[in-house]
Amino acid sequence: MLRPAFILAVAAVFATPVAAQTRLTLGQTVIGELTSSDQTLNDQTHFDCFSVETVADRRVQVDMTSDDFDSYLMAGGGACTQMTDAVQDDDGGGGLNARIVHMGTGRPLYIFANSVGAGATGSYRLRAWSSTGGTPTVTRLNVGQTVNGTLSTSDMTLPDSSHYDCFSVNTRAGQQLQIDMTSNDFDSYLSVGSGACEELAASARDDDGGGGLNARIVHDGDGAVLFIQANSASAGETGAYQLRIAPAQGQSPAPAPARQEPYANLDTSRLAASRPTSLPAVTSEWGTDAMTCFAVYGAMVAMTAENVAPREWGNVGQIDYAARQARLRSRVDFNSPEAVMIEFNTANFKSMALVGAIGLAPNGQPNQGRPLAEYLTALANCDRAHNLVPVTRY
Repeated sequence: MLRPAFILAVAAVFATPVAAQTRLTLGQTVIGELTSSDQTLNDQTHFDCFSVETVADRRVQVDMTSDDFDSYLMAGGGACTQMTDAVQDDDGGGGLNARIVHMGTGRPLYIFANSVGAGATGSYRLRAWSSTGGTPTVTRLNVGQTVNGTLSTSDMTLPDSSHYDCFSVNTRAGQQLQIDMTSNDFDSYLSVGSGACEELAASARDDDGGGGLNARIVHDGDGAVLFIQANSASAGETGAYQLRIAPAQGQSPAPAPARQEPYANLDTSRLAASRPTSLPAVTSEWGTDAMTCFAVYGAMVAMTAENVAPREWGNVGQIDYAARQARLRSRVDFNSPEAVMIEFNTANFKSMALVGAIGLAPNGQPNQGRPLAEYLTALANCDRAHNLVPVTRY
C-alpha cells in the first residue's frame, strides 16, 4: 500500500506540530512506541521522527518491525518539518514489516516511523544500518560443491561487526538442499534468503545446527536463486572455513530441468549485424571442481560435433576438448545425487557460448558477446585449475 500522493507532494502534511527528531547512528536499533499523544499526519496516523547521518554512495537500509500494527516507513532529505524527495514503504521487509534502502548522499536521512492504519499504536523496532566495503562479491556455487574460504578483516561486515562472504546457488522446485558451514577458527553462522547478500531478506538463520560450533540449514528449493551469507557468530572473528551445498540426506536426485528453445521466435535477419567482432573482459563466478569443468568441456565437445564451436576465438580451435573431458572423468562421481546437474550445466554452457556468439539475448537485446566471454573465461579457469594449457586471451 502506498499513501496518497498529497501526503508526500511537498514533504509531509501534519495534523499536529512536529517534535524534534531522535538522532540515530548507523547500526543502532531503537525500541520505540507509537502512542495516541504522538504527532500525526493528516490521515490521522501517528509517527515518530528520526535522523541518521549517511555516507556518500553507500547504501543505508532502514527496517521497521512491529507485532502491534502494520509498519510504515517514509524517508527523505530536508528535515522532519519539511521532508524532501521522500520515499515510502509498507511491506518491503516481509509480512507487515517495512524496509527502505537509500543510497547515501553524505547528508542526513530523515525517517518517519509510522503505521498504515489511522490511530494505530504500539511498540516497534527501528534499525538503520549500512554494510561496509560496498557491494560484496557473490561466488556462484553448484549443488554438490564444497568450497574452502576465509573470513578476513577486509571482508564485508554486518551491523553487528561480524564479517561475511557471499555465495549463491540455483535451486530447483521440490529439491531440498543442505548447507553446512564448519570452522576450527570461529563459531560458524549461516543466513540464507533472497534479494542479495547486502540486502538479504533472510528465510533462515542458524548457529550450531551442524553440531558443535558448526552451522547447518536445510532449504526447500523453489527454483529461485538462493543467497548465502557465510558468517561468524561474533563480531570481528576471522579464519578459515568450509562451506558445502548438497541434496539433503535421503533426497532422490531431482529430474534434470526440461530444455527450452529460447530463440524460437528469433528474427534471423538480425543475426549477421549482431555478431560480436570482439569480446569484453569479464570474470566468471563458475567453480572449477571436476564436475563443473566436466560440463564446461562437454559443452565444447558438443558444439564441435555440431560444427558450431567458437573456434575463431583465441586458441580454441587448436585444443582437443574431448581429451580434456576424458581426463576429468575419473574425478567425477557419476553416482552422486548432484551428477544429475552435469547434463543441465553442459546445456547451459553451450547456450552461453552460442547466445554470446550470436550477439543477441533471447529477448532480442544485444549482449556484446558477454555470455561467450564468460564461457571462455570459465573454460580458461578450468584449464588452469587442472594444470592444462588455457585458452589464450580472446
